[in-house]
Amino acid sequence: MASVIDPQIHARLRQSFLLGLTRQPPTIPPELAELLPRDREPALPLLALSAQWQRFAGTPAPATDPVPDAALRLHQDARPILPDAARRALKVLARSVEKSLASNVLPLALRRIHAAGCRLHPFDLPDFAAHIKAEADDLGLAERAFLALIAPDSDDDTTKGLFFERITAENWTTFPRAQRRGFVARLRRDDPAGGRALIESVWKTEPAPVRAALLDALTVGLGEDDKPFLDGLSTDRADSVKQLAAQLLARIAERAERGARLAEAAQCFKRSGSLLAKIGLGSASTLTFKLPGDGLKWQEAEVLRERLFGGLQLSALADAVGATAEALIAALPPSEHRVLMLLMDAAVAEGDDDAVTRIIGARLGAGESLNGYILMSLAAKARQPLAPCIAERVLASSAWQKTVQELADATTPAAQKDDGRLVLMAALMPRAAMSAFTASLAALPLSTTRAAKDFTDLVLALPA
Repeated sequence: MASVIDPQIHARLRQSFLLGLTRQPPTIPPELAELLPRDREPALPLLALSAQWQRFAGTPAPATDPVPDAALRLHQDARPILPDAARRALKVLARSVEKSLASNVLPLALRRIHAAGCRLHPFDLPDFAAHIKAEADDLGLAERAFLALIAPDSDDDTTKGLFFERITAENWTTFPRAQRRGFVARLRRDDPAGGRALIESVWKTEPAPVRAALLDALTVGLGEDDKPFLDGLSTDRADSVKQLAAQLLARIAERAERGARLAEAAQCFKRSGSLLAKIGLGSASTLTFKLPGDGLKWQEAEVLRERLFGGLQLSALADAVGATAEALIAALPPSEHRVLMLLMDAAVAEGDDDAVTRIIGARLGAGESLNGYILMSLAAKARQPLAPCIAERVLASSAWQKTVQELADATTPAAQKDDGRLVLMAALMPRAAMSAFTASLAALPLSTTRAAKDFTDLVLALPA
């Protein structure tokens, strides 16, 4: 015998009991109307019958959509999930770091986690989605799948091509713009013609921002063979692309005069002191920096810096000057931060992470004060922490000691607040230097050092 209570009647009865019989009187099935007692409310019998129906017939299974491919691929990432201690440290850091610094500090924390071979717990991905997007070059399978899962219909560049384990020449067009630029740059280090051929194969179908990013990858391995392709871009429909192509053509023309440009850049560094010092034999030699020409306007000076130091390798410049790379960086005054960044950009383009960290270490260890803005821009470029020996010199420098002393001598809580110098320095410290770094903060109150110490706790909790 079929039940007189079907799923639709059961749903209506259940809603009546939830909302209240006054607001929604129960629906009585016609088959039960003659069987229910007439001298009392039918609510209790109906409640008992609907409960029995739910017990024995069961509610129908809810309709569900197929599990998205992204959700399946997210759990196929072979990297181990962040250890519990490191996971707790990351959450504490996210709460303690100043909101104005979070967009700079948390991507660096994710960079350290990625370098340790770990991935975030799936439950933590939503909290760090914005910072994951900021690290487009370091996305693993889980992060790429998660971004696609939360924005499957978005045109956002970061959600494209996120399910491939590794970028290759066959699937590179489906990856985000930054990763495509990095892939072509890596390819051109060994095969400049092959990298250029990849760009040419998709050039006509890409929008202007992507074309500009791919064109920027030609700076790696740039040579005369790239000239015909760049010449053809003089009629490109985007002004930004035409301007970048013109800059690369100018750089190719300068390659023929590379020796002259290198010599001109080296002339910006002068030795002062005794005669022996000026020829590099004396101990009292002091290296200084000054752009050629007097009374240059700001825009003219910027053009000159770009012409002299754009794409110039620090090692080649050091050989031309006859000094160490550290001495060259120390000679740059704070006002010449643009020259420093040009040298770093050249090292980044060549994938020379060691040169990047040497530049950072030399800049942080030079001078008498530590500028928060400069430190922020340097930390953003670092793909790896400082070498232990460089970190030791930075912690022993007068600039770092003065920074700590200034915060220790501050008389108000606002003045003792970390403006980013402490936590960003922690982000640059290697694991081996964490104890020395923490010891250097001993004179400061916990409220000042909280975020910096939380970053050290995260690094120490990661797998060695």
